[in-house]
Amino acid sequence: MIDMHCHLDRYPDPKLIAGKARRAGVTVIAVTNLPSHFRDGLMPASQLANVRLSLGLHPMLAPHSEMERQLFSELLPKTSYVGEIGLDFGKEGSATREAQIHSFSFVLRQVHKTGKVLSIHSRKAEHETLDLLDEHNVRAATFHWFTGDDSALRRVIRDGHYVSINPAMLRSNRGRDTIRQTPKERVLFETDGPYCKGPNGPAEPWEVTRVALQVSQLWACSVETTTTQVNQNFCQMLRDRQS
Repeated sequence: MIDMHCHLDRYPDPKLIAGKARRAGVTVIAVTNLPSHFRDGLMPASQLANVRLSLGLHPMLAPHSEMERQLFSELLPKTSYVGEIGLDFGKEGSATREAQIHSFSFVLRQVHKTGKVLSIHSRKAEHETLDLLDEHNVRAATFHWFTGDDSALRRVIRDGHYVSINPAMLRSNRGRDTIRQTPKERVLFETDGPYCKGPNGPAEPWEVTRVALQVSQLWACSVETTTTQVNQNFCQMLRDRQS
């Protein structure tokens, strides 16, 4: 199984968390918030067989310094994964709206036609995020912890993107409704740990197994069928991003 979005570097002991995930059969897409964080994590992550390090430029850290943008360009060839990136026009992010658009546009220009796997943050900015993805012809992005309205979700699906489901979404009526409205073929799993909470504290990557169980109940099928479907979705997403 694959945890599409986990902040491995935000745990007190990332190596311990990665080891627990490996024993559970989970590969971790370890997103970062800044290129400098990615740079610092390259060597440790290279020693963890089930970890794929993702190059990030988080919207809530906008405006980003020129050094971070330069680092992003320099480090991009070192990974197939890019995230966490996107826009956040919520209460805390509204003051940096224009800086975020500038930063996200920069990232999308960099990744254009590279076929990178993207993990997208889009809180309160779903339509603007989709507009920029369309403008830069970026395909098969994954919207992490999607909280947008039905019209935005329809656009996500229509435009060929994916939605990654985490424990918090399964605890809310809106989140479960989003899962029900998302075609099974467009669903992926994530934890967003340690920011997302699990039953006993911060979510850990192995908890995608619990996500699979709960989604299987919503889908009224076996957990084995659900896991197979989502793993196939990941493989299809890899093909779609190249189209």
